[in-house]
Amino acid sequence: MRQVPEPMAEKLAAAAGGFASSWDDVRIDDIAAASGVPRATLYYYFSSKEEILGFLLERVLNDLASAVATVDDETEPVPQRLRAVVRAQLAHLGDNPALAQLLTSNLGKASKLPDLAAAIDRAFHRPVRRLLAVGAEKGLLRQVDPDLAATALYGAVTVVGLRQLVFEGNLDADAVTAQLVPMFWSGLKPDGAL
Repeated sequence: MRQVPEPMAEKLAAAAGGFASSWDDVRIDDIAAASGVPRATLYYYFSSKEEILGFLLERVLNDLASAVATVDDETEPVPQRLRAVVRAQLAHLGDNPALAQLLTSNLGKASKLPDLAAAIDRAFHRPVRRLLAVGAEKGLLRQVDPDLAATALYGAVTVVGLRQLVFEGNLDADAVTAQLVPMFWSGLKPDGAL
């Protein structure tokens, strides 16, 4: 795949929401019509609609990885770091609702594409696993399977964020974080802790 120009990438990302629930039925002509990018140009940069899907999913995950990396301040205590990472994911969903819905509705396809599986890991799972390990080491969190816990947190945050977008029409990352993180924290604190 060739390097996609940013204006074209933005057009594709903006059109992605229209295909979130029906990617299997989408044709290159549909993508061209929705994005305003000529069919011939799409074929110049991509060999198939699956490659376009891969590009869009990788783009949204790279943006999430950047957002998480920006807020994960290693000098802060684990609870604040976990809150910041959850808020970053929610804010990212709110800022990119179409791409978030496309990603979520096509996670099965993403698991077949090794680059996307690695991008999901890099974007959220790896930083959360690191936080869980640091928290357990300092006695702030109980020992848990870090892969399972990171996946559970990613899934919970994603589903709650998407629910807000679908049912409420918007996503207030601060308000949702304020409700969600205490629920996570209560379930993650060590036995016997207040």
